[in-house]
Amino acid sequence: MPLGHPVHRFEKVTSTNEIALALFHQGASEGTLVVADAQTRGRGRLGRTWVSPSGVNLYCSYILRSGNVEWVSWVPLIASLAVACAIYAETKVDTKIKWPNDLLINGKKVAGVLAETISGNGTIQSVVLGIGINVNMDKEDLPPSLHPTTTSLFEHVDYLIDRDKLLESLTVALGTQYQNFWADGPSVVMSDYIRLSDTVGKRVVAYLPAGRLVEGWADGIELDGSLRLRRAQGDMLIIRSADILHLR
Repeated sequence: MPLGHPVHRFEKVTSTNEIALALFHQGASEGTLVVADAQTRGRGRLGRTWVSPSGVNLYCSYILRSGNVEWVSWVPLIASLAVACAIYAETKVDTKIKWPNDLLINGKKVAGVLAETISGNGTIQSVVLGIGINVNMDKEDLPPSLHPTTTSLFEHVDYLIDRDKLLESLTVALGTQYQNFWADGPSVVMSDYIRLSDTVGKRVVAYLPAGRLVEGWADGIELDGSLRLRRAQGDMLIIRSADILHLR
């Protein structure tokens, strides 16, 4: 499956995922890529806003078609691996992954992934995969409230990064991770993911839907990409959707 063709480039959009969703309904092919210089309503997981200043970061979305429900749960994890590979290829900066798909440098968020499914006729027809990477952004581009938790690649290198080259590396890495998953199943991807994980092995709090929270040790990753959480009582919980806080 060739990714990144065709490419739709925009100066400003509400969000690249919204544009990609609209293109899907207009018959866009698998692999279609949407790239924007700025977003007015960029969004992340759990309804959060993704601050998207113009001209400094990478905002893009891919259309991936698949009816395989088991594969869909792995999309965010596969994408986070691809982002880590692309960042290293272009900057030699090491990143870690906070489950399921936040990319961190020294504990601060530098990139994120948002996978949205499109269903019809009782099956998943497509996944729109949105990726945001803070590339050449200064702290002044962010609200002060985000300064303690957010970073950019520019803060860790001494040069401006070519966003087009980073996008090219990302597209290649995402295609490679996708092919590896289909060829070998989740085992190899899981091994690579755990190697880069900043969550597995740590004590965490999981904020679950409906306001429930649980605390325990992140014990590993399930075959569907879920997080195993071992509580102090000794029981094991399988976390499929949650906001994770790492405890010191």
